[in-house]
Amino acid sequence: MSPMRCVSVAALFVASLAAADAPDSRVVTFVGCPIYRDTDLGRKSGCWLAEDPATGIRYDVTDGPTKPQVGRMSLFEGVLTSDPDTCGGVVLRPVRSAVLEETCPTAIIPAEQFPGRRFVLPAETLKPTWEPRELPKPPYATREFHIVFDYGNDFLIYQYAELIIEKIALYAKASQPQAVVITGFAATDPIEVSGRKLAEPAALAKARADMVALALSRVGIDRRRMRIETNTHPQPLAELGTPGLEASKRRVTIRVEVTSPEGRGRAKRG
Repeated sequence: MSPMRCVSVAALFVASLAAADAPDSRVVTFVGCPIYRDTDLGRKSGCWLAEDPATGIRYDVTDGPTKPQVGRMSLFEGVLTSDPDTCGGVVLRPVRSAVLEETCPTAIIPAEQFPGRRFVLPAETLKPTWEPRELPKPPYATREFHIVFDYGNDFLIYQYAELIIEKIALYAKASQPQAVVITGFAATDPIEVSGRKLAEPAALAKARADMVALALSRVGIDRRRMRIETNTHPQPLAELGTPGLEASKRRVTIRVEVTSPEGRGRAKRG
């Protein structure tokens, strides 16, 4: 696959939308080689692109919580948008990419006529440790939190996972739960993407749960209150906002179990 291949992005995008009737038709999933476009619109303005080998459509996959790696195949899952083409591809947002073992040609291309996109801080970022935190206010009820992982690994994604871990810690400190149930999931049922069968190993469910338990213990949650569970045939969670339903299966769910006069019998998902 040549990174300089010219593709009529607008025409292909319009055609793909015209042919789409199903509710989930805006979801794109493929395995491909990443392309880095070296634009210069300030720090972090370079673009990540990838072509779907089945259609030849080039997508802008810059906005994921993790980035691809030049020279390594990646799994891409995203939602089509009609955002302006500033990088040379149809913009996917939200989008997730996961680096795979297979290598591919290194592809770094110049800005050409594309300006790129100016880097903007996410809406939520982790505060410096010296800034005071405000505890959630009552009433307290049993509540669930979810952390999504990249395909095939148990790494806690920088900033993304840390924000959720801190929210759990603050909620647990305020609500004093009876238990914190940590359920690790692994998507072991095979899926076919770009002619490849992808399935996660069952052991990954426990590894993910253990990784989250360790992170929670480091922010002050008592290990004796934690209970580890696993699920290797998870159901998708559309509420997570992850592109596609497959990405939501690769998760850990943290259930903070609170039994109190104001919260007994109620559950809030978050």
